[in-house]
Amino acid sequence: MLGKAMVAVAAVGCLAANVASAGHGHGKGRRVGHTDYARVVHVEPIVRHVTVERPRQECWQEVVYEPVRPLGGVAGTTAAGAIVGAAVGRQFGSGSGRDAMTLIGSIAGAAVANQRAVRNQAYRGTETRAVTVDRCDVVTERFTEERIDGYRVTYEYHGRRYVTHTPHHPGNRVPVAVSVMPVRF
Repeated sequence: MLGKAMVAVAAVGCLAANVASAGHGHGKGRRVGHTDYARVVHVEPIVRHVTVERPRQECWQEVVYEPVRPLGGVAGTTAAGAIVGAAVGRQFGSGSGRDAMTLIGSIAGAAVANQRAVRNQAYRGTETRAVTVDRCDVVTERFTEERIDGYRVTYEYHGRRYVTHTPHHPGNRVPVAVSVMPVRF
C-alpha cells in the first residue's frame, strides 16, 4: 500500500511541477504560436481617383498661299543687267580704260535692271498659289483614372469576423497567426 501511495504522491508532485513551470521560469509570459488559415467572406477594393496627363500628337492639313516669284526674280534680273552692262561698257575705251568702262557698264546695267525688276514686280502685284501643308501640334489630354491602393478584407476565424487591409487581393483565404499564452492562476 505504501508503494501505491508513493506513486500517487510522485504523480501529483510531477503535475504540480509542470503547472508551476508553465506559470514561472522559462515559460513565463511567453507566447507559443503557429499559422492557420481563415476563410475570406468579403473583399472590397480601396479605390483612389487620380488625374493623369497624356500628351498626344494632333495633325491636320492646312492650305496656305505663298507668293509666286517669276523665274530669276529681282536678283536674277539684276545679275542679267550687270552682265549686259559689262558687255556694252567693254565696247568703249581702250587699254586700261577698257577695264574701267567694263566695270562702270556692269554697275550701271545692274542698277537699271534692278529698278525695272522692282517696278515690274510692284506693277504685277504679288501672285500667289495655294499649297497644302501638314501641321502638327502636341496636345495634352487629362483623364481621371481609378487606382487601387489595397483591399479591405473581411475574414472569419472560428465563428468570429475580423477586418484587415492587404496590398493585394487575398483570394479565398488568408493566413492568420494564432498564439497561445498561459493564463495566470
